[in-house]
Amino acid sequence: VIQRGDAEAALAASAHVVSGTWATQRIEHLFMEPESALAQPLPDGRLRLCSQGQGVFDDRRQVAGFLGISEDQIFVEMVPNGGAFGGKEDMSVQAQTALLAQLTGRPVKLTLSREESIRLHPKRHPITMHYTVGCDAEGRLTAVQARMLGDSGAYASVGGKVLERAAGHACGPYRVPNVDVESDAAYTNNPPCGAMRGFGANQAHFAMEGCMDLLAAKVGLDGWEIRWRNALEVGDMCTTGQVLEKSVGIRKTLAAVKDSYFEARRAGRAVGIACGLKNSGIGNGVEEWGKARLVVEPNGTVSLYNGYTEMGQGLLTVLIQFAVEVTGLPASLFVPRIDSTFELGCGQTTGSRATLFGGRAVMEAAAQLKVDLDAGRTLADLVGRVYSGDVVIRDTTALGAPVAKIKTHTSFGYATQVVILDEQGRVARVIAAHDVGRAVNPALCAGQIEGAIHMGLGYALTEELACPDGMPATFKLRELGVLRARDMPAIEVILVEEPEPEGPLGAKGVGEIGLVPTAAAVAGALEAFDGVRRQVLPMRDSPAAKAMSVGRTRST
Repeated sequence: VIQRGDAEAALAASAHVVSGTWATQRIEHLFMEPESALAQPLPDGRLRLCSQGQGVFDDRRQVAGFLGISEDQIFVEMVPNGGAFGGKEDMSVQAQTALLAQLTGRPVKLTLSREESIRLHPKRHPITMHYTVGCDAEGRLTAVQARMLGDSGAYASVGGKVLERAAGHACGPYRVPNVDVESDAAYTNNPPCGAMRGFGANQAHFAMEGCMDLLAAKVGLDGWEIRWRNALEVGDMCTTGQVLEKSVGIRKTLAAVKDSYFEARRAGRAVGIACGLKNSGIGNGVEEWGKARLVVEPNGTVSLYNGYTEMGQGLLTVLIQFAVEVTGLPASLFVPRIDSTFELGCGQTTGSRATLFGGRAVMEAAAQLKVDLDAGRTLADLVGRVYSGDVVIRDTTALGAPVAKIKTHTSFGYATQVVILDEQGRVARVIAAHDVGRAVNPALCAGQIEGAIHMGLGYALTEELACPDGMPATFKLRELGVLRARDMPAIEVILVEEPEPEGPLGAKGVGEIGLVPTAAAVAGALEAFDGVRRQVLPMRDSPAAKAMSVGRTRST
């Protein structure tokens, strides 16, 4: 529950009010590599566990509890995995693999088939959202009232947190003086739903951005202008009541797409626009850590240990870049490792926080190494030396906490996306301007956003895991509606830098926000094309969806 001001009174006094119901669907993660684990008994009596989970120290804790042994009896290693998107936060095959190795005394590897994978891990939440939003005669927002109900399935997973995050992002990146939001996660007789890229923000933005389009039509403004008039700035308050004190780049992202948006409109094209924000750091009162160790090895390399997970996003590359930036040593000397040689548990790699906090920890450790190098010592002189970086975040506040200063999250990323259709109503081009704080590795950063747009377009148009009577209708990848390469439009990524003081070298997370505005921008473009306002995902009846080579999803 989030309540600020008097939304009822503000809506009654508003010049324009819109309301409606938006609904999103259940989505399968479809990471490239299905779940896999390797467990190996060691000569010293310990068990070696190679996991591709999103938090290997959490895996160790839970496996030790399952086997009835102490955590120090398990040596855990993170094996960089072929994608996760939140779907590997929950335990999957680690415990049973370890049990088989314990019982047999032999190494055991367990890898799921695609069908087993789809059956096992939690999905993205379907959420039904009732929104009422008001504005004054000039289009400035006055109030948002929202009620959200999420289908969390038969087990909780992180359903409560997903609906908390949906509520906390209910107003989008806009200045809203009066807020009345309630969200609930419900147990149902459906497959469990949990973490997936965007974590409730995608769903909330689909509804809120739809309301922005409806208000723009009532006021007589275009989609860009109404968003510009309401965009958050430093000193404004976001949905949760947090006053934003730094690194608010939403206006910069709007400015970055302005010319392309109006040029396409002048050319008579159907254009949609949507904005978004997404937290970087779990926040909401959770204590968070960034932990790193640099160890100088006898062979002249430097082992770089950290507690977060590499799952294809390029984290280890970026952490090496931070170490290089501080020390001046060549990148080739740093060897990244994620295992339990040191106690570096940071929790799950979630909340777009690994660069934000892991990067700070690496820089802290690297600064200590730099002191010794600057004193004239060589790596050969420093063999065996361990340099520690430990960053702790304790300044965020839980929703509803009785505090004088609300700070629900360490940082936020911001984005504006424009979707342009061709003459047949197909998605021809997507322009994505994202405030990333600092683009530490521009190629990796743009790649994250491009991949997220692929996921966002599938979410908008073709993807669904239908579950009649509580059972998935299909377990076949080709029937789930994920877009093929040939279905993808041209994508232009614009990296906007509004440095984050609490991030390493000004960086903040970009892993999730890439698809937060996408579905709403597609819906706006489709309405401009055929006059139909679509409020249910996927928008399978649209010309954009029908043009895709996938999307005839089985529903029975």
